[in-house]
Amino acid sequence: MINPFFKLTFFLSLLVITATGLANQEACSEFSEEPTLCCFPQPLIEVKGGYFRFSSSKIRQIYDTGGLDVQLCASYPFQNINSRWTLNTYGAVEYFHRSGKSINGNEKTELWSIPINIGLKPVYSINSNTQYYFAIGPRYLYIHQHNDSPYVYKNKSGNGFGIFVNTGFNYAPWDHFVIDIFGEYSYAKINSHSGRAGVYATSMQIGGLTLGGGLGYEF
Repeated sequence: MINPFFKLTFFLSLLVITATGLANQEACSEFSEEPTLCCFPQPLIEVKGGYFRFSSSKIRQIYDTGGLDVQLCASYPFQNINSRWTLNTYGAVEYFHRSGKSINGNEKTELWSIPINIGLKPVYSINSNTQYYFAIGPRYLYIHQHNDSPYVYKNKSGNGFGIFVNTGFNYAPWDHFVIDIFGEYSYAKINSHSGRAGVYATSMQIGGLTLGGGLGYEF
């Protein structure tokens, strides 16, 4: 079952997109009072890094500290809603790795994951150099876990689906280059398995909060 928080977030995002589209239907023209805001934002590629922390208390018992989350992101504008709002498609591939200790035995365990996000990204132009954005959509992730404990399977893998919400500010100090400050919350439930037939698959929530920054290039 999807968490009610994500149902509310998804509803609010649709409401914002609809409201901004109805608020102003004027096309951009040479007579606009804000010509710099009428331009389509350009396609953008970014490399982001942030501090990630699991939201699940059970997972934090094993991997109690956060760590580096690396993202390669891209967005492409396809709908100019009005002189300030633009709707973009959004995609991101992430990677994170965690090390921890088993709860009772204190044996070493490691987990790495590759999440993939695809969604919509409304962008609001505050001025000619600064933009606010948020992105929302489905999330797929693959994880692999290695355990040193003799009481569990040494290698387990799994995959699952969930949702993500990403929001932040872009600032363009120079032509084509963008500095990004962002926050992201993700939720995804995965079923892990050992690769052996007949072995019970455990379910866990692999998601959390990431805060960080990035550098992008506009084409």
